[in-house]
Amino acid sequence: MSRLLIIAFLLCVGCGEEALYGIPNEEPSGQEVPTPEAETEIPPPPADQPGFDEAEPEADPEPEDETDAPEEVDAPPPPPDDCEGISDLIYVIDKDNDSLYIFDPENNALNFHGALDCALFSGTPASMSVARNGYAYIRYADNTVYSVHLETMTCTETAYSVDFGAFGMGYATAHSDTWEDSLYIANSNTLAKLNTDTWSLDTLGTLPSQSELTGNGDGELWAILPLETPARLAHIDKNNAEVIGSISLPTFPDPYGIDTFAFATWGGDFYLFVRSYGMGSSTDIYRARADGTFTMVLQDTGRNIVGAGVSTCAPGQE
Repeated sequence: MSRLLIIAFLLCVGCGEEALYGIPNEEPSGQEVPTPEAETEIPPPPADQPGFDEAEPEADPEPEDETDAPEEVDAPPPPPDDCEGISDLIYVIDKDNDSLYIFDPENNALNFHGALDCALFSGTPASMSVARNGYAYIRYADNTVYSVHLETMTCTETAYSVDFGAFGMGYATAHSDTWEDSLYIANSNTLAKLNTDTWSLDTLGTLPSQSELTGNGDGELWAILPLETPARLAHIDKNNAEVIGSISLPTFPDPYGIDTFAFATWGGDFYLFVRSYGMGSSTDIYRARADGTFTMVLQDTGRNIVGAGVSTCAPGQE
């Protein structure tokens, strides 16, 4: 996510998962974080009644050529190193110190993971996603995209060069019975799928409003629509961007007072990382549940979080 004017945000400057809102500022990052019924068969008339002809038994039909039958193609197994080298927790980016942290939703702890050294001239980090193969993808303010090896923190600029504008992103599996997933991105009003092998883009449909994305290993893609009244979480059809269902968030913070923002799902819940304007303020972390419960779980983290990414290796709904 980049630092965007709030006016530009409302004029459809894009962001997806882990978007940045508001007016640029240079505030310090704050303190360090503490740890049919069956049919009835009618029988034939008896053989001693007129009209009954005993038919020769029909020959068995020729067996079908097995080569003409469609083959059942099993889904390929995951690679032996699937989900190795990454945490199944939530990675977040602190904009102010250009570093990654890991948030553990089970104990609401935020811990330092490593410093980023990706882009000297690309400005600040703006959004991120985490793949199952041990890499994160980070979009910077100039819309360059870097891959980051999460064990070594080595950064490499990718060949991404699509004119899609600023976007947020999140991975989701094709369905609940496969490990194979895809990277989905969203700008101000469009959902697309990004191929990280070819860096080509497949536009899928129009989103209902400004949104940010997260996905999971159950084949679900979710967006948060913060500018709607009330704000809501939307379950998105990955084929056409249509909304399948919603969770209302009437107590979500006023979007016009939000500076930086990020979004991820874990264990069937949704985590929102929100920093509001104000001298010395830092990111607060909220949890939203399927029943609409919206709770602050960690206040004043001392971080300025602009991106959050979780792989589809993470636990889903229990």
